[in-house]
Amino acid sequence: MTTHPPRCSIQSILIDNNNWERYKLNHPELDPYKASEVDKMLLCCNPKKGYFVVYCEHCSEGTVVHLRCNSKVCTNCGTKYVDQWVKKQKRKLLEETHRLVTLTVPADLRPLLKDRWNLLRILQESANETIVKVASKKLRKQVKIGMLVGLQTYGQDMKFHPHVHCMIVEKVIFNGQLIDFKYVPKQMLRRVWTDTLIKNLCRGDVSHQDKILLHSMEDKYPYGFITDVGKRSMRRVEVIRYLARYMRHPAIANRRILFYGRDKVIIRLVDKQKREYSTWYHVDEFIAKMIQHIQPKQFRVVRWYGLYSRREVRLNRKHNEQRLETISSEIDSRKMVFRCKKCNNPMIYEFIMPNKPPDKRFSREQLDYWIQLAN
Repeated sequence: MTTHPPRCSIQSILIDNNNWERYKLNHPELDPYKASEVDKMLLCCNPKKGYFVVYCEHCSEGTVVHLRCNSKVCTNCGTKYVDQWVKKQKRKLLEETHRLVTLTVPADLRPLLKDRWNLLRILQESANETIVKVASKKLRKQVKIGMLVGLQTYGQDMKFHPHVHCMIVEKVIFNGQLIDFKYVPKQMLRRVWTDTLIKNLCRGDVSHQDKILLHSMEDKYPYGFITDVGKRSMRRVEVIRYLARYMRHPAIANRRILFYGRDKVIIRLVDKQKREYSTWYHVDEFIAKMIQHIQPKQFRVVRWYGLYSRREVRLNRKHNEQRLETISSEIDSRKMVFRCKKCNNPMIYEFIMPNKPPDKRFSREQLDYWIQLAN
């Protein structure tokens, strides 16, 4: 009988042997915001943060609900956040099908973009400008197009590999009429993407040497930077699900961590031929690769352009009652409702306990006793 090593997680690796505390001591230049996000993740569902205590009158049982961290590197909170984001955002998407377009950056420019989120935002804006130019040239009309642009800064090996995923509506608007846009010319896309990105980056906060490097890319890549166009159309649910995984997720999932021990972390990778292989990092290198992808506060990983922009949505709300959202419905949707796992009835909020009760589920008598102790 074969034995498998115990499953590892990002949280357990950081806690074990005080790896995260030692990393902070050895790297005083660490961004305080990134450090705070990791610290929050390590305290996710920790008894020191307290508990919500809720009670089901139908089953006559109480339940302890942990307080979560909502950190950008927490896999558990990220999954819950993504589910809520998908439920909210899919109402904004049009019923039309979408096409996936991926735009990449050559390895020569990655050192220029690393840890410079103002330049990474230019990638998203350049992607929108590129698609609009390609659509207008292809259709020979100045059209309006709807698009979602998601930024991804990592590859499966957790190295810095910035690229953007664009979800393009396969219908464009010209003079109030819908026109099909289901074919994206690949050669034109590569050339326009290269020219637009170099132009916009040169206008950004870069030095003279960086501008020389950017203009040298035109000669080094005469056919343009690598791009990819999806082979099939995607429905509304597929579109929002595809982009949701970039919203709130660490650079590696726990299921891809194969082994941890003796300051070594082994992760699983898959090549282009769908063959699996593994590589390993020292624990300090693993931590550094993971936290370099934490976005700054208020940075939007997914941006809405064209027909999906706020201005266009406000104009369409006057003619579309389904998009109207009143203040009362918005407040009601934000209320946290706990439901009993047995009967699915709403549970009554009691209070926050300072210490952990001995059992996860308990009777009314035990709950009254703990309330007396708390008071």
